[in-house]
Amino acid sequence: MSALAQSAPRLDGSDQFTSFFAEQILGEKIPRGAEAISLVFDRPIPAWGWFLLVVTALAVGWWSYKGLSVSRGLSVSRGLSASLGSWRGFAARMTLLLCRAITLVLVGFLLMGPNLRFERRSLERDRLTVLLDRSQSLSIADAPQNSTRETQLREILQTAAPVFQEIGKAKDIDFVGFASGSFFLQRQQGVSLPVLGDANGSRTNIDSALRQALAQAAGRPLSAILLISDGRSAVPFSGETLRALERDAIPVHTIALGSSQRLGDAAIVATSSPARAFVRDRIPIEVRVERGELTEPLAVRLIDTATNTVLARVDVPNVDAPNSDAPGSAVLGGGGEQTVILDASGQQAGAQTWRVELVRGDTDGTHRDLVPENDKRDFAIELIDRPIRVLYVEGASRWEYRYLKNLLMREKDIESSVMLLSADRDFAQEGNMPISRLPRTKEEFSRYDLFILGDVPSGFFSPDQLSILRDEVADRGAGLLWIAGERSTPSSWESTPLADLLPIKAPLTLQPRRGESRVLPTPVASRLGVLRLSDDDDGWPDAFADKALRWPSLRYIQSIAKGQLKPATEVLALAAPSNAGGEEPSPTVVRMRFGAGDVVFVATDEIWRWRYGQGERYPERFWIPIVRMLARESLATGDARAELIVTPARALPGESVVVSLRISDEAAVTTAPKSVPVDILDAQGKSVGRLDLVRDGAEASAVLAVDDEGTFVVVAEDPSFGRADGTFEVVRRDEELRRGDTDHAFLADVSKRTGGVVLTAESLAELATHLPLRAREIDESVERPIWDSSVFYAVLLVLLGFEWSCRRILRLA
Repeated sequence: MSALAQSAPRLDGSDQFTSFFAEQILGEKIPRGAEAISLVFDRPIPAWGWFLLVVTALAVGWWSYKGLSVSRGLSVSRGLSASLGSWRGFAARMTLLLCRAITLVLVGFLLMGPNLRFERRSLERDRLTVLLDRSQSLSIADAPQNSTRETQLREILQTAAPVFQEIGKAKDIDFVGFASGSFFLQRQQGVSLPVLGDANGSRTNIDSALRQALAQAAGRPLSAILLISDGRSAVPFSGETLRALERDAIPVHTIALGSSQRLGDAAIVATSSPARAFVRDRIPIEVRVERGELTEPLAVRLIDTATNTVLARVDVPNVDAPNSDAPGSAVLGGGGEQTVILDASGQQAGAQTWRVELVRGDTDGTHRDLVPENDKRDFAIELIDRPIRVLYVEGASRWEYRYLKNLLMREKDIESSVMLLSADRDFAQEGNMPISRLPRTKEEFSRYDLFILGDVPSGFFSPDQLSILRDEVADRGAGLLWIAGERSTPSSWESTPLADLLPIKAPLTLQPRRGESRVLPTPVASRLGVLRLSDDDDGWPDAFADKALRWPSLRYIQSIAKGQLKPATEVLALAAPSNAGGEEPSPTVVRMRFGAGDVVFVATDEIWRWRYGQGERYPERFWIPIVRMLARESLATGDARAELIVTPARALPGESVVVSLRISDEAAVTTAPKSVPVDILDAQGKSVGRLDLVRDGAEASAVLAVDDEGTFVVVAEDPSFGRADGTFEVVRRDEELRRGDTDHAFLADVSKRTGGVVLTAESLAELATHLPLRAREIDESVERPIWDSSVFYAVLLVLLGFEWSCRRILRLA
């Protein structure tokens, strides 16, 4: 529409005539709030059109009355003289001409759709949107003074209350909370601050929050966005959102919460330790650690909670786990988890509580990360203060016998009975619990925690003695240590009841390896806390790898093929050739669980050779930890004879985990079912599924797809091996407390790319100076049509009636 005139009269109360005239034309009151009035048309024409309309109307009027004879009309009608003055004739023609022209112009005016426009304008204030992070990561205590990010946010808002109050005089302020989505926050009554509620969002999406802020302000002037967050977002900042902010010139000012340094989150996933052990025993504590995103040095230390004494400490290297063939590694496993072994010994008998905790690798102080609750784990252990009782039976006085029995006698925590079968009757049997004959009854055998069988012919034992010895291992948990020999062990034991207690399948006649060999431990030995001959990180002396030295090499080692090992057997050490081109490495020290007890077979009797130039140090560190490990099992009655492991221990929804069952009891391997059912329980102990593990020897495994979040327990139970269980956790990739590092760089980048500024609690008072003024006037003018107004129709009728009357008077009608 086009206005008739450039300026419109103001309706401010002083122009009463204009108001009255407009109301008369409309036939109604002027709309409330109208400030000015103007005339507009539905079908406007330009100025030259109006000129053409007027000229045309005058031309039509002139043409209509150009031949009018006024004198004749007057003389007839009034009886006047036929000759009047010429000026009267001209006046009559002009009157009729103008009357018709005005009528035509008025008709044209009405055909153009005239309207009265009442101008009304209002001021729409611009807005400031304040986005407040309400995700669970705000509970992390990495803000100043070790406070939580939530505390920091609330303190910032309290400080900013006067700032928001001042800004609120000129702008509207919207407080919007966000996590995975956005939601408006109510205001506190009487103040300009929002009601925050709990920060419990499980997912943060800053990109979505910014897009929704733009959408909610659609059609309204948005001055700026103030984003208060830790910057951690599960979704990257999209180019579409950035373009929308740039298009509308909306600056995003940011305030970063939490620490600017990435703390990461390391966690202790699980621990494994014996339930009972001897005082001064070297106890292996297995700790599974997830480093997360941390790159700083980490260590695990073991603490006696009663005395706060540090019992052991080991570093967690920031590398993938070493190859499983590497000797003596203290770090096992790979991927996102690492397993470290701590060797500890307790001096005080009784039930105790020990704790493993993560610490900074370069200090003894506690480690600080995002979730400190998962940096510690307590476990119970009972220490028994009595000597380990050992029965050592040997066939002949070989070198290994001579030195080993001295080690047993010299160790103050060991009471030994040594029986040399080849000795004369007058020979005084040695040991600090000397005996004159082999045990014959169950009571006599039950005195011992460990039985060591050297190069002994099986015929020296009666069938009853062999049966009792087998039951002592299988039922009571006594340990059994075999030391191979050239004459009788293990060849003479093939058809005896103790053949089941050998980790080797028949035939038991083993050939010696050719040439000299060196012994190398496996990671399994580190896990069990044995074969750590030195205090180095890998526990194995450097001299043992020096091929220029001959003394670490052993000349007699029985060769065991890998396929000859029983399914439940673990290899603790391998024999490798001293020179290139020799035989392949073969198992030398192997372990097998049988019933409640442990069995170790050592395929050599030349450990005594390590004494060359070194004294008893290396042989003692070889034999004594093995003796302690085997004897310890006699205390741990009821220990599980199978292990259930879930890998990985922490998975994502939609991924799969591998549930593996390892039966460590050789007796259970022969009786366990081929398909082992496993129940999956939730945190409340409710069954949520079942999985069948197909067994291949001592191993059974299956793949489990996981969808639901939470902590779950897998349980396998069978009479053959008892009960075994394991745990795993299913968490979201963006789960706030697992991946809760701040991302201040992201916030700074958003501000930079949108023309905003990075503020702090101290500089927040400057916010008002960074807010552009985008308030705008809103045109709320009202138009009322007047083409159908009775006033114009009355004027039209008056004009037509006047013209008709004139024509009657002039005798033209």
